[in-house]
Amino acid sequence: MLAISAAALIPLTAVIGSGVDMSRAYLTRTRLQQACDAGVLAGRKVMGSTGQINTAVSTAVRDYVRFNLPTDVAPAFTDDSTINPTLGTNDELSLTLSTHLDTTVMQLFGKQDFALSVDCSARNDYSNIDIVLVLDTTGSMACKAARTSSQCSSYANSNSNKTMTVGGKTVTYVGEEVENSVNISRMQVLRNALASFKTQMSIIETQFANASENTRKRIRYAVVPFSQMVNAGLSIGSNGTTLYSRQPGWFNSDLSYNSTCGSGRNTYSCTVTASHNSNWINNTWDGCVEERATINTITPTNTYSMVGPSKNLPAGAHDLQIDETPTSTATRWTMADKSYFGSAQYACPRAMLELQPMSNTDFNNYFAFSNGFVANGGTYLDIGMLWAARLLSRNGLWSADNPTIHNGWPVSRYVIFMTDGEMDTGSTGYGAYRPENTYRRITTNGNATTSNENHTARWLMICTAIKNMDAKIFAISFSGGSTLTSDMINCSSGDGYNFRAADEAALQRAFRDIGNTIGSLRLSQ
Repeated sequence: MLAISAAALIPLTAVIGSGVDMSRAYLTRTRLQQACDAGVLAGRKVMGSTGQINTAVSTAVRDYVRFNLPTDVAPAFTDDSTINPTLGTNDELSLTLSTHLDTTVMQLFGKQDFALSVDCSARNDYSNIDIVLVLDTTGSMACKAARTSSQCSSYANSNSNKTMTVGGKTVTYVGEEVENSVNISRMQVLRNALASFKTQMSIIETQFANASENTRKRIRYAVVPFSQMVNAGLSIGSNGTTLYSRQPGWFNSDLSYNSTCGSGRNTYSCTVTASHNSNWINNTWDGCVEERATINTITPTNTYSMVGPSKNLPAGAHDLQIDETPTSTATRWTMADKSYFGSAQYACPRAMLELQPMSNTDFNNYFAFSNGFVANGGTYLDIGMLWAARLLSRNGLWSADNPTIHNGWPVSRYVIFMTDGEMDTGSTGYGAYRPENTYRRITTNGNATTSNENHTARWLMICTAIKNMDAKIFAISFSGGSTLTSDMINCSSGDGYNFRAADEAALQRAFRDIGNTIGSLRLSQ
């Protein structure tokens, strides 16, 4: 009986011993894989866009492998000469690590060691990058971030209607909040975050610049500042010219408005057309435009698809036909002229910037207060995104500027949408769709609440259209009193693409996270 029990211990020991050694082998292989991954990620980062494995790349790979694989983990792995990264297609950096692990218990049964081997590779998921910044520059952006909505409204009302001259045109703005001689406004916080973001992107741009000219990737930027209007007329193209100077036929210079005709008891409502001559256009017009003809029956319960095979927009919604060429009064944009709308609130933001490469200096100068990047006006979330959709459409007015491939590399497109509030169109302000209470271009009743609801429905339609055009949307809700609403989340491209930033530190983090997502260094196996 004892002999039988002793004999049974032999296979039992083998089973237990194999389990122990297999566990050790699994753990060692896991560490070997981690070291391999760390090595190629470090090496690929050092390699940048040179497409070459030089001494610095090899050293980085070996250092990170060694750091993550000390000799007490893999005693047999001692020879640095076996850490030899190789270059694959599309500048992919690959590595194979092999070692052996001496067994403990299994040596008793003739198994001396385990052979372990792992493969890894890393690539920069950099492609050409197009970024459209859609930025809220409404009056509340002049406040400091910590103010509530009501506090900010009071501040804006008390510090509004300030003016300065920029480029020969009058710019009206809300004074930015200052504390102890330091600008603490949301606009300044945004400027700081944008400057940091551009510095982050410039690291990628420097890597791109190392490639040969015919294979060089690029990063381009467009900016759509918005309030209740967008300044498209003076939009700056890549050649430095304005949109109106390039495409004067896209704009109506005549403006028809509601008025009262007759005199005394014989007065009646009428429509009057005002004509604008070249002198007014060149010296007075600020560049803002009224939207094209539309319909007022698009509501939260009655929305449409704007692009793709399921497109079903009503014929009269020319404003949402983002690819439609302006060839008639209904399809052109009308030059805004506040003088025909009495005391209605009016605000015209900084001129839009079309897709183009930018140096850090040019980028930061665009957002300077002295260059007209100021806060003023109400919040039309849809109007900024509408112009972003036009700029990005590969089938529309800027199709020639939206290739799918540039220098042999694909083009990735991103929209960064930032607002410090929710939809707030009012009903009496002169915006892109005129005063809602009288012109009723978006609602049938002229009610401010209905206007907000219908504009929100349009905004979400536009967000969906942009995402369906193979572009990603990052959405940022900024300020102490802001909330990351379900609408903001739905507008974005999902998890990891929406942020709430209560203060400057959080806004900096949001833009940094966005930069990390746009410029990704990834393991490819």
